[in-house]
Amino acid sequence: MSKIISIGTAVPKHRTAQPAILEFMQAAYGNDVASRKLNVLFNNSGISSRYSVIPDFDKSKQQHIFFNGTPSKANVENRLHVFKEQAMPLAINAIDDAFNKIDSDINTFGVTHLISVTCTGLSAPGLSAELIEKLKLPTDIFHTSVNFLGCNAAFHALKIADMITKSESNAKVLIVCVELCTLHFQPKNNHDNLLSNTIFGDGAAAVIITSNDSDRKGLSIKGFYSLLLNKGKDLMGWNITPVNFEMILDSKIPEMIGDEVNTIVLNASKKLNIKAESISKWAIHPGGKKIIDVIKNKLQLTEEDVKASYKILDEFGNMSSPTILFVLNELIENVGRGETVFSIGFGPGLSIETALFAYE
Repeated sequence: MSKIISIGTAVPKHRTAQPAILEFMQAAYGNDVASRKLNVLFNNSGISSRYSVIPDFDKSKQQHIFFNGTPSKANVENRLHVFKEQAMPLAINAIDDAFNKIDSDINTFGVTHLISVTCTGLSAPGLSAELIEKLKLPTDIFHTSVNFLGCNAAFHALKIADMITKSESNAKVLIVCVELCTLHFQPKNNHDNLLSNTIFGDGAAAVIITSNDSDRKGLSIKGFYSLLLNKGKDLMGWNITPVNFEMILDSKIPEMIGDEVNTIVLNASKKLNIKAESISKWAIHPGGKKIIDVIKNKLQLTEEDVKASYKILDEFGNMSSPTILFVLNELIENVGRGETVFSIGFGPGLSIETALFAYE
């Protein structure tokens, strides 16, 4: 069995209040109808601020550094160039935070496996190879990447890490999720684009996982349950265009999740041999305020149950893959011995991922 012994988080230095981002986007769209729609979406987003590697979102057109006053002219090549420059430093900040929490450093600790995660930028040889060189990890280290699985991707990385530690008792796995969602801002006037521009921010998270034989305290991984809702396959996804990575984010997603969530939790509980009513803590991916709201109502959860998810959404927005790790990081400080954490997230497909953790 495997155990999460530390979670580190990091965000870029450019923090922008949601009202300032609204003003930026209304000016970028330059359309009265779009402005009214954005106003409604922003005022109901449950978000106070978001972070970006781009400093433009609270500046006038004349002060723009990346968008040069015209976001529609920034092409995918320019966006991926910024990703290549900015993703690794942000990832390293998250890694440093994770190791600082266990009073260690990456070389002394002896990482044996590296898993990088992203869906907002790609290059070859890629982030994991760059991290190996920058962090001076062994060149023969096991390394792999999880790409283009969206907000759910951290669950897939955790599954890989869990399998590794079960098969190699001395394994010390480092997962690094980094997403620069704001790079792909584009003022395209449709609901999917308006909604994604309302909620997404940039961030990174790092997770250190060892075998349960480790004497360090942490969250033991008890198991996973996955479900692919094919009827929702057109509701969430990506299109790569000459301009950007364009998000597909249908407004029907919360409703569909609400229709399925009780069955999902019931089936997950059966597989993981736990009763839903005995779950101590809930880590719900804050894909948006409506998603948290509908899960809270359908599962009859308390405000305390969803407090961490609302808090992360409020302070950071949805950062795609690192976001659920931010929620777990918020909870890990307040989990007592023997308590359980049930986590649920949503990704393209429409894919549902769940995981059960227990504090030991």
